[in-house]
Amino acid sequence: MAKSLLIVNPVSGKGKVKTIMLDILTSMCTGGEAVIVCVTEKRGDAAEFSAKYGPEVERIVCTGGDGTLNEVISGLMTLEREQRPAIGYIPLGTTNDMANSLSIPKIPKDAIAQLESSLAYRRYLDVGQLGSDYFGYVAAFGTFTNVPFTTPQAAKNTWGYLAYVGEALSQLTDITSHHTKITYDGGTIEEDLLFGFVTNTLRVAGGLVRLPEDTVALDDGQFEILLIKKPRNIIELNECISSLMTRNFSSEHVMLLQSTKISFEFDEYVQWTRDGEDGGIYKSVEVVNHPQAVRIFA
Repeated sequence: MAKSLLIVNPVSGKGKVKTIMLDILTSMCTGGEAVIVCVTEKRGDAAEFSAKYGPEVERIVCTGGDGTLNEVISGLMTLEREQRPAIGYIPLGTTNDMANSLSIPKIPKDAIAQLESSLAYRRYLDVGQLGSDYFGYVAAFGTFTNVPFTTPQAAKNTWGYLAYVGEALSQLTDITSHHTKITYDGGTIEEDLLFGFVTNTLRVAGGLVRLPEDTVALDDGQFEILLIKKPRNIIELNECISSLMTRNFSSEHVMLLQSTKISFEFDEYVQWTRDGEDGGIYKSVEVVNHPQAVRIFA
């Protein structure tokens, strides 16, 4: 029986996986170990492969971006806890927020070497659930949060992070807020919000937003919820940006909460994103934390 599953996203990171496939397979096949190799062709394939082969293998190694890792986690969450193998992640995406939070190297060969040296260290990771779908590190709504999945893949491959900047600039004329009622472990809040993040990570938006290291734990069963209130004028907008950049999460315009679950009620249907991918449209939705639901080599 094969002990490992390798899931390859061939288009992520400008297709650079082609240059390191031999390194990956050499690492995984040490000692003559058999490896199942699956190459994704469309969205959802990585989740399907993880759910199908997860009970048969001891580990799943995936190459790609945060969206690929999200699919692997989502596939494993359809299995019983004891059937979920540990995950190895070789980041090849554009932002790789999850890899940064887990201190997984951005350079592929370094990530492979770390995976080889850290096989004994299987770190537990909480998994979030937005409605009926799962996420590894962030579920978000509001201004610019749809940029990662509305940016064309071809532009990402050509321009990298600059493609995201261009897509964000194209949305500047469509900034809106959402009247939101929020219920969490600490009570209820009602605010007009520019955007909101439900996170289990140290950084989001490619590192533009960084959360305090002494507050965030990836396996404590709690989310960090970052909420940005609607600014009334350009001065308050600048204050919002300043608070985010300086990590001042107790300002008049920025709130940072913690909770094991949280529900949102909006006046209209609102677009969400999960781990940089389309997260669906909701008028009301509950977000739940599944503590220590998967293990990842880090």
